[in-house]
Order: sequence, then structure tokens, then C-alpha cells
Amino acid sequence: MKKISVIINVILIIAVAALFVMHFTGKNGCSNSDSKKNAKKDSLLANVNDDIAYIKVDSLLSNYKFYDDLEAKLMEKQKGMEADLNKKMAAFEKEANEFQKKVQNNSFLSQESAQRQEQELMQKQQNLYKLRDDLTLELQKEGQNLELQLLDTVSNFLKEFNKDRKYRYILNSGSFLYGNEGLDITDTITSLLNSRYQSKETK
Repeated sequence: MKKISVIINVILIIAVAALFVMHFTGKNGCSNSDSKKNAKKDSLLANVNDDIAYIKVDSLLSNYKFYDDLEAKLMEKQKGMEADLNKKMAAFEKEANEFQKKVQNNSFLSQESAQRQEQELMQKQQNLYKLRDDLTLELQKEGQNLELQLLDTVSNFLKEFNKDRKYRYILNSGSFLYGNEGLDITDTITSLLNSRYQSKETK
């Protein structure tokens, strides 16, 4: 479910452009007034930085119990589908081998009978290929639904979380090269998400 990280990045990456603009639009000048303006901008940026936090999304996902449960459910369903498909494939292979033996031993009463059974086997093979493709598509859709469910959970929680914290931006650490560790709220968010999820599970 690597796409989950990409989807969650969308809700965190938008603010990066604005942050870059704030840091790189200032011009270096030679006059005292320009120096004072730059000093004032630096002071304002320092205050703005206090309103910025970031999350290490990969770390959050690897420690978020809800994510583990969603992934486990998908894997369990995938194993069940694969077991069912393998069972049907094994039955088909057995039937195909028996047909080959009959052909080698001239066990068919007529050429038409052999051709008819061969056509039936070919149709069964096509049905198995279609079943495999359908199961693959079903798993992909299921994975997308789980990703959307996770995205909705995290984004809604961040909105609730930020009502009290009043961060201007909550960024994804994958969107920038360096961040002050004091602005990292990954552990806090992960802990709160897990506490909320576990409380729901016990109800």
C-alpha cells in the first residue's frame, strides 16, 4: 500500500510552495533601511516558524495500528482469493492431464468427442483467466477504498488536532530536505491516533 503515502502527501504538500516563497522572496540590499527590513522579515519568519510543524508520514504509517489492521485485512482477503484460484487451477490442470492421457491412449470413441472435450477445456481455461483478472481488479479496488478510508481518518484528525494547536502549516517531511526536530510532531500525532483508534475498538 505504498500509494497511501502518496495520497497523504497531497494533504500536506500544498503549503510547501508558500513556505518557499516566504524564505526566498527577500532581496539583499546595501542600505541601512534594507538591513532593518531584512532583520524585521527574519523576526517575522521566526514567529511564523513557530506555527509550522511536520510529520514523517512513513513513520506514522508504520506505527499506526489502524493502518496495520487495514493492511492485514487486505492481505487476508488476497490470500483467500489466491487459495480459491489455485484450487480451481489445480482442478483444471488435473482435468487437462487426463484429457492428454486419453488422447495418447486413443480412448475417445470419436474424433468429435475429443474435439468437444478439448473445446470445453479451452473455455474453462479462458474462464480461469477471466477470474484471475477479476480478482486482481477487485483487490485493487479494495486497496483504493482502504487508502481513501485511511486518508479520511488522518485528514479529519488533523483538522480536529489543529483546532487547539493553531498551526498554520502541517507539512510532510518528505517534501523538504531539512526540518528542525523541534517541529516534528510525528510521535504526538501517531500516539493520539492510536489512542483514539484503540478506544473505538474497545467500545
